[in-house]
Amino acid sequence: MKYKTSKLAIWAAKTCSVIMWNEFRYPQPVKGRYNITGSKLEKLKWAYRCWVKQIEVAEKNSGIEAYFKKQDLNFKLPPGFERMNKITISAGGDLMAVDCLTPQSCRHFFDRVKDFYFTADLTCANLESTITSEGPIGRNQVIGYPPKMNTCEDMMDIFQDGGRGIDYYSTANNHCYDYGEQGLLDTLECLDKRNVYYSGTNRSKQDQEDVLVVEKNGIKIAMLSYTCDMNGNEYDKKHLINEVRFNDENVDLSLVQRHINKAREKSADIIVASIHWGWEFEMYPHKNIIQEAKKICDMGVDIILGSHPHVSQPMENYRTIDGRNCLIIYSLGDFVSYHPLSKNSKLTYIVRLDIEKGKLKGDLKTFATNLLIKPVYIFCENLGGDNYDCRLIPFKEVLEDNKSDGNYQYKLTDEERKDLSRLKSKVWDKILMPEKTGNIIKY
Repeated sequence: MKYKTSKLAIWAAKTCSVIMWNEFRYPQPVKGRYNITGSKLEKLKWAYRCWVKQIEVAEKNSGIEAYFKKQDLNFKLPPGFERMNKITISAGGDLMAVDCLTPQSCRHFFDRVKDFYFTADLTCANLESTITSEGPIGRNQVIGYPPKMNTCEDMMDIFQDGGRGIDYYSTANNHCYDYGEQGLLDTLECLDKRNVYYSGTNRSKQDQEDVLVVEKNGIKIAMLSYTCDMNGNEYDKKHLINEVRFNDENVDLSLVQRHINKAREKSADIIVASIHWGWEFEMYPHKNIIQEAKKICDMGVDIILGSHPHVSQPMENYRTIDGRNCLIIYSLGDFVSYHPLSKNSKLTYIVRLDIEKGKLKGDLKTFATNLLIKPVYIFCENLGGDNYDCRLIPFKEVLEDNKSDGNYQYKLTDEERKDLSRLKSKVWDKILMPEKTGNIIKY
C-alpha cells in the first residue's frame, strides 16, 4: 500500500530535463497517437512531472494562459427567464482510494466539505478504480509500468455516506480495465447493488449505445462518460468502455455524437459529459483538448467535467455556435487520491451549480447558472507507521491555520507548510482563477 517511487527514474528524468529542456518543461503539441506506456521518453517525462516538478505553463506562443485569465465564470440567467424547476449538481475529481487512503484513515475525509458537496441533488465524481476480488486492494505497481487501482466496499461506504454522499460515478478512465473484463463487470455489479448512477463502462453493445438520463424535480440530465486512453491495455470487446481518443491528433467523435442524439431522443434538458483526458501533472490543457471541448459543446453538450491530469486546471465559459453558454472544466484534479511528491496535486476544487428550467419568450429552456467553486486541500497526516488521518480541508482554513504561530490544528510537514503561500499566489490566483471572479469562490 506504500507509494512507490524510483530513485533511478527520478535521476534519469532530471538528467534528461537538462538535455531536453523544452520537451520536459513545456507542453508539447500533439503528434499522432497518444502513447505514454509504450515510450520510454514519455515515461521519463511523466516521472519528472509527477515526482520533480509539475508543468505550470501552457504551450509556447499559444495564448492559452491569457485566454483563461479573461474568462467570465459568472453564469447568469438571461433577462426575462421565468423559472419553473431547479436542481443543484456538485462535482469533485478522481476517487482512487489507494496507499494511505484506507477506510480507517478516511473516516472523516468529507466532514469539512459535506455541506457544500453532499447537499446537491446530484453529486458526481470519477471512480478511477475497480471494485473487485480479482486483485488486491490499493495501488499495485511494478516500477516502469502503470499501476493497477482497486478499492473496496468499505471505501464505497465512505463515498456514499449512508446515501447522503456521491450518487453518480463516471467509470470510463484509464484504470477501469486494470483487472480485465471481470474486474470491470464486478465494479458495475457493485454499483448496481448500491443503487447509484454510473456511465462510461458497459456490459453490452446495447448498453453502450444507450444513455443514462437522471430525472430530478422535473429536470432530465443526460450523464455521458468517456476516457482518452487505457494505459496500453488491449481489449477485443469495444463495447465495454467508452474510449474516445481525445489526446490523439485525429479524434473520432462519432460515439459522442450518437450519445448526444440519444440524449435528445430521451428528452434530456441538459447534457453533462465526464471526460478523462489531457496530460498528467500539467496545469493547462493542450490546444487540441481545448479545440475538442468546443467541438463537443457545439455538438450539444452543456457541461464538461474533466479529469485525469491529477492537478486542477482552469475553467472556461464557452459560447457555442447556437448561442448556449457551456461550462468546461478541463480538470477537477485529485480528490480521494495521493500524490505526495506532486505539490500542485494537494490543491484541488469542488464545483456546485444550479440547473434551472423555465420559459424564455414562451419557449422551454434549461440553463446552468450560479456556479460556485470551493478550493480544498488534500490533507494526509502520518500518525505513525501505516496510520494516517486523511481529509479534505477548505483551503482558506489551512491558510489561516498556517498563521497561528505554531499552535497548528493541521499537522502539515514543514515542506508542505512552506509551500502554502505559493499554492495560493501562483497556483490558485495566477493559474486556476480568472482575473475577475465575483462571488463564485466559496471559501
